[in-house]
Amino acid sequence: VNEAVEWAECSRSIRYDQKEGRTSMVPIYSYLIDGGYDLDILVFSGDDDAVCGTVGVQHWIWDLGYEVTGRMYQSYEVAGQMAGYATKWAGAKLGFVTVHGAGHEVPTYKPQVALELWTKYLNGEWTN
Repeated sequence: VNEAVEWAECSRSIRYDQKEGRTSMVPIYSYLIDGGYDLDILVFSGDDDAVCGTVGVQHWIWDLGYEVTGRMYQSYEVAGQMAGYATKWAGAKLGFVTVHGAGHEVPTYKPQVALELWTKYLNGEWTN
């Protein structure tokens, strides 16, 4: 970490064009998945997220056009409790996981589930 850099929560010097918020990310994900980069990509969504709702995430992820591997919306548990649902896609190394009861910042709302989610991602369990 460069200690000479002063980190702040928000930048006042970067100005985003509001039109960019309506630009689809589907082509970017397709490029990353199909470009031969061998990436494991996990998209996760708190099911109480009022910023990027799960329904919207599901909409664009299904627009990628990959075939589901196994069962769609397979429930998973953490510490003996149902924690959400997971879906994997064939030939894409792509996984989608919902986190029950979590808002936009999943680790803030569900830290134990977030840690399990991250651990399983690093082990390739969500994407392979």
